[in-house]
Amino acid sequence: MRTASAIVLTLLLLTASAAHGELRAGVARVEITPATLMSMYGYANRKCGPANGTHDPLMAKVLVLEAAGSRMAIVTMDLGSMVSDTLRQDVASKLGIPILLQSASHTHSAPSFLPFGSAPSTNDAALAYRAELDAKIFGAIAAAARTMAPATLSVAHGSLRLGYNRLLPRDDGRTRALFDNLERVPYGPVDPEFVLLRVDDTSGNPRALLIHYATHAVVLGPTNCKYSADYPGVLQAKTEAALPGAQVMFVQGGAGDINPIFMARSGDEEKDFGVVQKMGELLAEEVVRTNRTATPVPMGAEGITATSEIVTVKDRWDAAQSIDLGITTVLINRTIAIAAWPGEVMHRLQTEWKARAEVPVPLFYGYTFSNGGTWAGYVPDLRTAAHGGYGADASTRVEVGTGERLLERHLVNLYGLLGMWMDKQGKP
Repeated sequence: MRTASAIVLTLLLLTASAAHGELRAGVARVEITPATLMSMYGYANRKCGPANGTHDPLMAKVLVLEAAGSRMAIVTMDLGSMVSDTLRQDVASKLGIPILLQSASHTHSAPSFLPFGSAPSTNDAALAYRAELDAKIFGAIAAAARTMAPATLSVAHGSLRLGYNRLLPRDDGRTRALFDNLERVPYGPVDPEFVLLRVDDTSGNPRALLIHYATHAVVLGPTNCKYSADYPGVLQAKTEAALPGAQVMFVQGGAGDINPIFMARSGDEEKDFGVVQKMGELLAEEVVRTNRTATPVPMGAEGITATSEIVTVKDRWDAAQSIDLGITTVLINRTIAIAAWPGEVMHRLQTEWKARAEVPVPLFYGYTFSNGGTWAGYVPDLRTAAHGGYGADASTRVEVGTGERLLERHLVNLYGLLGMWMDKQGKP
């Protein structure tokens, strides 16, 4: 395996004049539904050409956090994927926010506008929409930064199994994907946990609620031809209705092999969107209940630190080709650690990060572009890669072991941010 080419940026912005324990936060949102009917994301066998309308609007939501003089921005988007290094650079240079997490929900009812890999797009509509996204999201981040005010953080953990593992073992010992599961059989291992990160003002009123969950946003199938945020859209709307004043944001986790157990495949628009509504409402009800158990996160003087790097891996099927993958590890006041991955990561890598990251609140951000490079596509763990199937040895391009390699880099970076790498030998 080739040595990684790393561009490491460690942000240790500790300002002596900043108040001990002070956190500031700002929020904003912007609609990003295309004005034109573009090709739809995902599903090679989709039953329509371009979109034929909009069922519910696609949104981008922004949370800007500042602590001890360092700022970061989290952007959640109702998109299949999002890659914009231009946006990242502009936010850093023009807004003074060096950490930007561009996190897509992975709805398959969004427009298709990104080229495969690093190949340039020649589609005028796609290029125009991509430029529009950059402008709108930049504006929303700037708006959020203008609303910064003192805030507090709290965290809650809940569990609800609304997914199944679509990689099923077959008689030959190999696994193959089961994309549709209309009988709602809870096949295989999943990570059913959801984590809530809540931002309140100093009076205890909610400003933002981030829901971290790992299940593909594919309740709607290839018969749907309307733009939709799928179940994460219903989840966010229902939770916002129950928590007035809160901007609810959805962060997709390691959902590479996890499909929703509720699937809408009838082709009847009213029936299918009813299924989406049910899935979103079930999760929203549990989120609202779990939100009542949230406990405060202590804020010290450490602030927000991060390490970003580019890891170069080989193409699994053409070793002469290489792929640059940007990852970012974020640490907030030595309590919350975020691992950002630019691709569709299998759930085992998420559970391993949560088990091995030595902080109270380890968060896993799949489908999240943060630091240059390209989109990884599917990133399987070793076991999944060995047994095969969609995303494991089909429709994946990263070399075997990439998942564990990126996980180890996140852990190395986290220990560095915690100050645990010494410049000389320790005591025996």
